[in-house]
Amino acid sequence: MISATLISLGRTTGRIIDAEQAQFAADTAAIGCVLANQDQSREIAESFAEQNYGQLLQIEIGAGRCVTVVQSRTVVRRAVALSVRGFDLPTLQR
Repeated sequence: MISATLISLGRTTGRIIDAEQAQFAADTAAIGCVLANQDQSREIAESFAEQNYGQLLQIEIGAGRCVTVVQSRTVVRRAVALSVRGFDLPTLQR
């Protein structure tokens, strides 16, 4: 009984860590995307996601707006970054 509880606790803890890692990777990818030039936005977002142990699955680039979807192991997270009149305002939407 104790070993089953410990295994379950270990899996839950791993999923929580994966979720935090995926969200951080999505956040940094979205912020990097919105800060970069339009031509380099996708490459910057992919690089930031990979540097934070995530894989960029989807990206939507608009005028002053970037939406990223990143996966870390089995967890997928979404982030949005906006730039308003030259001021960069990272905004998270889940």
